[in-house]
Amino acid sequence: MSEIIKFILRKILSVGRIRNFYCYLRVIYFCKIKKKLENFENISLYTWKHTLDSNKRAIYDKDINLPKHPDRKNFFNIGRSLGGAKSNLLLEALKKKYKQSDFKNLKILSIGPRSEGEIFNLFANGFELKNIKGIDLFSYSPLIQLGDMHDLNFKKEEFDIVLMGWCLAYSNDKKKVLSEVKKVLNSKGIIVIGHTVLINSDDEILKKRGYFVASPFIKINSIEDLDNLANSVGFNKFYSNKFGRKIIYAANK
Repeated sequence: MSEIIKFILRKILSVGRIRNFYCYLRVIYFCKIKKKLENFENISLYTWKHTLDSNKRAIYDKDINLPKHPDRKNFFNIGRSLGGAKSNLLLEALKKKYKQSDFKNLKILSIGPRSEGEIFNLFANGFELKNIKGIDLFSYSPLIQLGDMHDLNFKKEEFDIVLMGWCLAYSNDKKKVLSEVKKVLNSKGIIVIGHTVLINSDDEILKKRGYFVASPFIKINSIEDLDNLANSVGFNKFYSNKFGRKIIYAANK
Protein backbone atom coordinates (compact mmCIF):
# COMPACT_ATOMS: atom_id res chain seq x y z
CA MET A 1 0.00 0.00 0.00
CA SER A 2 1.50 3.32 -1.05
CA GLU A 3 1.95 6.13 1.44
CA ILE A 4 -0.51 8.32 -0.48
CA ILE A 5 -3.23 5.66 -0.31
CA LYS A 6 -2.55 5.09 3.40
CA PHE A 7 -2.75 8.84 4.03
CA ILE A 8 -6.13 9.05 2.29
CA LEU A 9 -7.49 5.97 4.08
CA ARG A 10 -6.37 7.30 7.44
CA LYS A 11 -8.12 10.60 6.81
CA ILE A 12 -11.33 8.81 5.81
CA LEU A 13 -11.28 6.35 8.71
CA SER A 14 -10.53 9.10 11.22
CA VAL A 15 -14.14 10.24 10.77
CA GLY A 16 -16.10 8.26 13.34
CA ARG A 17 -19.33 7.89 11.35
CA ILE A 18 -17.51 6.74 8.23
CA ARG A 19 -15.44 4.26 10.24
CA ASN A 20 -18.57 2.97 11.94
CA PHE A 21 -20.36 2.47 8.61
CA TYR A 22 -17.31 0.75 7.11
CA CYS A 23 -17.17 -1.63 10.07
CA TYR A 24 -20.90 -2.29 9.71
CA LEU A 25 -20.45 -3.27 6.05
CA ARG A 26 -17.59 -5.60 7.01
CA VAL A 27 -19.78 -7.34 9.61
CA ILE A 28 -22.41 -7.92 6.91
CA TYR A 29 -19.74 -9.40 4.67
CA PHE A 30 -17.91 -11.56 7.20
CA CYS A 31 -20.84 -12.61 9.42
CA LYS A 32 -23.87 -12.76 7.13
CA ILE A 33 -22.29 -13.60 3.78
CA LYS A 34 -19.07 -15.46 4.56
CA LYS A 35 -20.31 -16.97 7.88
CA LYS A 36 -16.92 -16.33 9.48
CA LEU A 37 -18.03 -15.70 13.07
CA GLU A 38 -16.22 -18.14 15.38
CA ASN A 39 -15.81 -18.64 19.12
CA PHE A 40 -12.62 -19.43 21.00
CA GLU A 41 -12.92 -23.05 22.14
CA ASN A 42 -10.70 -23.03 25.24
CA ILE A 43 -12.12 -20.18 27.30
CA SER A 44 -10.47 -20.04 30.71
CA LEU A 45 -12.45 -20.65 33.89
CA TYR A 46 -11.03 -17.28 34.96
CA THR A 47 -13.38 -15.66 32.43
CA TRP A 48 -16.78 -14.54 33.71
CA LYS A 49 -19.40 -16.91 32.35
CA HIS A 50 -21.50 -14.37 30.43
CA THR A 51 -18.57 -12.64 28.73
CA LEU A 52 -18.71 -14.32 25.33
CA ASP A 53 -22.42 -13.89 24.59
CA SER A 54 -22.68 -10.46 26.20
CA ASN A 55 -19.91 -9.05 24.01
CA LYS A 56 -20.61 -11.01 20.85
CA ARG A 57 -24.14 -9.68 20.55
CA ALA A 58 -22.78 -6.13 20.45
CA ILE A 59 -21.57 -7.17 16.99
CA TYR A 60 -24.03 -9.79 15.78
CA ASP A 61 -27.09 -10.32 17.96
CA LYS A 62 -28.21 -13.73 16.81
CA ASP A 63 -28.63 -16.98 18.78
CA ILE A 64 -27.53 -15.32 22.02
CA ASN A 65 -28.70 -17.07 25.18
CA LEU A 66 -29.12 -14.01 27.37
CA PRO A 67 -32.02 -11.68 28.20
CA LYS A 68 -32.57 -8.94 25.65
CA HIS A 69 -30.31 -5.93 26.15
CA PRO A 70 -32.43 -3.03 27.51
CA ASP A 71 -30.59 -0.25 25.64
CA ARG A 72 -28.39 -1.52 22.82
CA LYS A 73 -29.58 -0.83 19.26
CA ASN A 74 -28.98 -3.06 16.26
CA PHE A 75 -30.03 -3.15 12.62
CA PHE A 76 -30.60 -6.54 10.99
CA ASN A 77 -29.08 -8.13 14.10
CA ILE A 78 -25.86 -6.12 13.63
CA GLY A 79 -24.77 -3.64 16.27
CA ARG A 80 -24.99 0.01 15.33
CA SER A 81 -21.96 1.12 17.36
CA LEU A 82 -18.94 -0.58 15.79
CA GLY A 83 -16.51 2.27 15.19
CA GLY A 84 -14.45 1.93 18.36
CA ALA A 85 -15.09 5.51 19.47
CA LYS A 86 -14.12 4.79 23.09
CA SER A 87 -10.61 3.94 21.94
CA ASN A 88 -10.06 7.68 21.45
CA LEU A 89 -9.82 7.88 25.25
CA LEU A 90 -7.11 5.21 25.22
CA LEU A 91 -5.25 7.14 22.54
CA GLU A 92 -5.16 10.18 24.80
CA ALA A 93 -3.01 8.16 27.20
CA LEU A 94 -0.71 7.04 24.38
CA LYS A 95 -0.20 10.65 23.32
CA LYS A 96 1.11 11.41 26.81
CA LYS A 97 3.89 8.89 26.21
CA TYR A 98 4.68 9.13 22.51
CA LYS A 99 4.66 11.57 19.65
CA GLN A 100 2.06 10.61 17.07
CA SER A 101 4.87 10.28 14.54
CA ASP A 102 6.24 7.43 16.69
CA PHE A 103 3.09 5.31 16.29
CA LYS A 104 4.09 3.83 12.94
CA ASN A 105 7.02 1.95 14.51
CA LEU A 106 5.23 0.61 17.60
CA LYS A 107 3.82 -2.90 17.93
CA ILE A 108 0.47 -2.92 19.67
CA LEU A 109 -1.89 -5.58 21.01
CA SER A 110 -5.58 -4.79 21.38
CA ILE A 111 -7.28 -7.13 23.86
CA GLY A 112 -11.03 -7.51 23.50
CA PRO A 113 -11.72 -5.08 20.64
CA ARG A 114 -14.94 -6.95 19.68
CA SER A 115 -15.37 -5.19 16.33
CA GLU A 116 -12.67 -3.90 14.00
CA GLY A 117 -13.44 -0.31 14.95
CA GLU A 118 -10.65 0.02 17.52
CA ILE A 119 -8.12 -1.44 15.09
CA PHE A 120 -9.11 0.87 12.25
CA ASN A 121 -9.06 3.80 14.65
CA LEU A 122 -5.48 2.91 15.60
CA PHE A 123 -4.61 2.78 11.90
CA ALA A 124 -6.31 6.15 11.33
CA ASN A 125 -4.11 7.62 14.08
CA GLY A 126 -0.85 6.44 12.52
CA PHE A 127 -0.26 2.84 13.60
CA GLU A 128 0.57 0.38 10.83
CA LEU A 129 -1.89 -2.49 10.35
CA LYS A 130 1.04 -4.93 10.17
CA ASN A 131 2.01 -3.86 13.72
CA ILE A 132 -1.49 -4.21 15.20
CA LYS A 133 -2.79 -7.48 16.58
CA GLY A 134 -6.23 -8.02 18.07
CA ILE A 135 -7.36 -10.87 20.30
CA ASP A 136 -10.84 -11.76 21.51
CA LEU A 137 -13.03 -14.70 22.57
CA PHE A 138 -14.82 -14.47 19.23
CA SER A 139 -13.86 -13.20 15.81
CA TYR A 140 -15.24 -12.72 12.33
CA SER A 141 -12.27 -10.65 11.19
CA PRO A 142 -8.82 -11.48 9.76
CA LEU A 143 -7.56 -8.62 11.96
CA ILE A 144 -8.66 -10.26 15.23
CA GLN A 145 -7.44 -13.68 16.30
CA LEU A 146 -9.14 -15.99 18.75
CA GLY A 147 -7.64 -16.16 22.22
CA ASP A 148 -8.03 -15.56 25.95
CA MET A 149 -6.42 -12.71 27.88
CA HIS A 150 -5.67 -15.13 30.74
CA ASP A 151 -3.26 -17.03 28.47
CA LEU A 152 -1.71 -14.73 25.89
CA ASN A 153 -0.16 -16.92 23.22
CA PHE A 154 2.46 -14.46 21.99
CA LYS A 155 6.22 -14.21 22.22
CA LYS A 156 7.75 -12.75 25.35
CA GLU A 157 8.30 -8.99 25.07
CA GLU A 158 6.64 -8.90 21.64
CA PHE A 159 4.74 -5.64 22.07
CA ASP A 160 5.43 -2.01 22.88
CA ILE A 161 1.81 -1.35 23.91
CA VAL A 162 -1.09 -3.43 25.16
CA LEU A 163 -4.55 -1.85 25.08
CA MET A 164 -7.27 -3.20 27.35
CA GLY A 165 -10.37 -1.22 26.48
CA TRP A 166 -13.17 -2.17 28.86
CA CYS A 167 -12.31 -5.88 29.03
CA LEU A 168 -10.60 -6.28 32.42
CA ALA A 169 -14.02 -6.24 34.12
CA TYR A 170 -14.80 -9.65 32.60
CA SER A 171 -12.00 -11.42 34.45
CA ASN A 172 -12.42 -13.37 37.68
CA ASP A 173 -8.65 -13.08 38.23
CA LYS A 174 -7.51 -9.64 37.13
CA LYS A 175 -4.03 -10.03 38.58
CA LYS A 176 -3.44 -13.05 36.33
CA VAL A 177 -4.46 -11.01 33.29
CA LEU A 178 -1.99 -8.23 34.08
CA SER A 179 0.74 -10.79 34.71
CA GLU A 180 0.10 -12.20 31.22
CA VAL A 181 0.22 -8.71 29.75
CA LYS A 182 3.51 -8.01 31.48
CA LYS A 183 5.08 -11.08 29.85
CA VAL A 184 4.29 -9.96 26.30
CA LEU A 185 5.41 -6.34 26.81
CA ASN A 186 8.99 -5.36 26.13
CA SER A 187 11.18 -3.70 28.75
CA LYS A 188 9.85 -0.22 27.90
CA GLY A 189 6.32 -1.38 27.20
CA ILE A 190 3.14 0.20 28.51
CA ILE A 191 -0.38 -0.94 29.29
CA VAL A 192 -3.47 1.25 28.83
CA ILE A 193 -6.68 0.19 30.55
CA GLY A 194 -10.19 1.52 30.04
CA HIS A 195 -12.66 0.68 32.80
CA THR A 196 -16.18 1.76 33.71
CA VAL A 197 -17.18 2.28 37.33
CA LEU A 198 -20.55 0.68 38.04
CA ILE A 199 -22.82 2.84 40.17
CA ASN A 200 -25.77 0.45 40.39
CA SER A 201 -26.14 -2.14 43.13
CA ASP A 202 -26.08 -5.85 42.31
CA ASP A 203 -29.87 -5.98 42.73
CA GLU A 204 -30.34 -3.05 40.33
CA ILE A 205 -28.08 -4.68 37.73
CA LEU A 206 -29.95 -7.98 37.92
CA LYS A 207 -33.31 -6.19 37.68
CA LYS A 208 -32.25 -4.25 34.59
CA ARG A 209 -30.16 -6.84 32.74
CA GLY A 210 -31.20 -10.18 34.22
CA TYR A 211 -27.59 -11.22 34.79
CA PHE A 212 -24.24 -9.81 35.89
CA VAL A 213 -22.48 -8.33 32.88
CA ALA A 214 -19.05 -8.14 34.50
CA SER A 215 -17.41 -10.49 36.96
CA PRO A 216 -18.64 -9.90 40.52
CA PHE A 217 -15.19 -10.86 41.81
CA ILE A 218 -12.58 -8.18 42.63
CA LYS A 219 -14.54 -5.13 41.53
CA ILE A 220 -12.68 -1.99 40.47
CA ASN A 221 -14.36 1.22 41.59
CA SER A 222 -11.62 3.84 41.34
CA ILE A 223 -8.29 4.82 39.85
CA GLU A 224 -6.74 3.83 43.18
CA ASP A 225 -8.12 0.30 42.82
CA LEU A 226 -6.57 0.02 39.36
CA ASP A 227 -3.29 1.45 40.58
CA ASN A 228 -3.08 -1.03 43.45
CA LEU A 229 -3.81 -3.91 41.09
CA ALA A 230 -1.21 -2.76 38.55
CA ASN A 231 1.40 -2.14 41.26
CA SER A 232 0.90 -5.69 42.55
CA VAL A 233 2.41 -7.08 39.34
CA GLY A 234 5.09 -4.40 38.92
CA PHE A 235 3.47 -1.71 36.76
CA ASN A 236 3.99 1.97 37.53
CA LYS A 237 1.34 4.55 36.64
CA PHE A 238 2.26 7.45 34.38
CA TYR A 239 -1.23 8.63 33.43
CA SER A 240 -4.80 8.41 34.67
CA ASN A 241 -7.99 10.32 34.02
CA LYS A 242 -11.69 9.99 34.55
CA PHE A 243 -14.39 10.89 32.04
CA GLY A 244 -17.70 10.53 33.81
CA ARG A 245 -17.74 6.91 34.92
CA LYS A 246 -14.98 5.93 32.47
CA ILE A 247 -11.50 5.53 33.91
CA ILE A 248 -8.37 5.57 31.74
CA TYR A 249 -5.25 4.22 33.38
CA ALA A 250 -1.79 3.83 31.83
CA ALA A 251 1.35 2.32 33.32
CA ASN A 252 4.94 1.45 32.43
CA LYS A 253 6.36 -2.02 32.78
